[in-house]
Amino acid sequence: MFLTGFMNDQKVCADCAGAPVTMACPGCGSIEEIRKHHLCVECRRPIAIQQLLADDTGEIRTDLHPLADYLLTHHSKAASLERWLHKSKCASVLRELADGALPLTAEAIITRAQSGQAVAFLLSLLVRSGVLPALDVEATRFNHWLNDWLDDIDHPEDRLILRRYCTWELLRSTRTRSQSSPAAGFQRQRAALKYCAALLGEIRAQQETPATFPQRRLDAYLTGSPSQRDALAPFTRWLRKHRLSTLRVEFRAHRLEGRDYASDHRWQMARRFLSDPDLDPKTRAAGLLVLLYGIQLTRIVTITRTQVNTSSQPVTLTVGAEPIELPEILGDAIVELVDAAQHHPEGWLFPGRNPGRHLTPGPLSRRLRTEGLLAGSARTTALIELTRQLHPRIVSDLLGITTASAASWSRLAGGEWSDYPALRSTHA
Repeated sequence: MFLTGFMNDQKVCADCAGAPVTMACPGCGSIEEIRKHHLCVECRRPIAIQQLLADDTGEIRTDLHPLADYLLTHHSKAASLERWLHKSKCASVLRELADGALPLTAEAIITRAQSGQAVAFLLSLLVRSGVLPALDVEATRFNHWLNDWLDDIDHPEDRLILRRYCTWELLRSTRTRSQSSPAAGFQRQRAALKYCAALLGEIRAQQETPATFPQRRLDAYLTGSPSQRDALAPFTRWLRKHRLSTLRVEFRAHRLEGRDYASDHRWQMARRFLSDPDLDPKTRAAGLLVLLYGIQLTRIVTITRTQVNTSSQPVTLTVGAEPIELPEILGDAIVELVDAAQHHPEGWLFPGRNPGRHLTPGPLSRRLRTEGLLAGSARTTALIELTRQLHPRIVSDLLGITTASAASWSRLAGGEWSDYPALRSTHA
């Protein structure tokens, strides 16, 4: 509110002084924001979008009209939109699309934008606004990278092996698994392929082929890196399956335990996340879902408002077969996120920066770490204690993990449930 009038030798607003409002926005009459310009930020929004998307004739091309409409209605803060339009690399790419200097295709945008974050944002924005047809953004980015990367592989047989392995093994396994964070999944595939290419390069450097390379040389080649072993174990298995080699890299033994919190520390952190008034709802909700229920961040970020029942008392959240009754403070935080999610068609409780996408686990993990919470350690302790107290099938139903995984956690916790009766009957 601008204090442009005087009353009793004190500055007051124009209304109180009985004077005309001289600094109101001529477009809407708003006097709520201090302005450097003639119009308020909301009234400047359509002007900024026009400047961004208009071609040299001053008109917005027809196929970009849906994007203009989307930016008018879906960008929450006009001021931040204006800053983005002037400073973002993404905005400069959009200007090239508007001018016709850049073809309106995913391939052209990927090549021009280069930065992974910029590409993901632009493609998500254009798909979400209806300018581009529906596509899997991360898969499109990966396929573009794969073609460029394979072109740099010197030996044609190695290129063929790597393409076949990627297409028929890596990508098929990615498609069959539910990926809560597709970008992270494809990043792991990139890293795995690089390890595979390095092995094939070493084999060629020693004047050998995958079929003739001795196992003892492979054993000497391995560095002991867990990432290298995780990449080469399935690759050598695939080579054997297709009779291209007899080489073998053993899989690492899976360990559930990892680092964990002491039980007292877990509950100390839980009490803090329940009582600290300075925590925002996202941090409070995510932290308590990890501390109390051992839910992975990769699953937390995919929660939508349809999984929450706010009409029940207490509030319930369904991540498995059965709803979880939430403590009042956690329920209140979840309700705040549900209310905020009403503005997002997808209903994400943890919306991400890219249009139509949820937050990725990395930023949420860093947010919790700044509050002193290591999500992996807290989850380990929570699951150990839950499976010590509850039958694995109950844990499976509540948390949506497999019964085999719940049983593994139970064994790690030292639980003994062999005599526990069946929890469900056929007529339940």
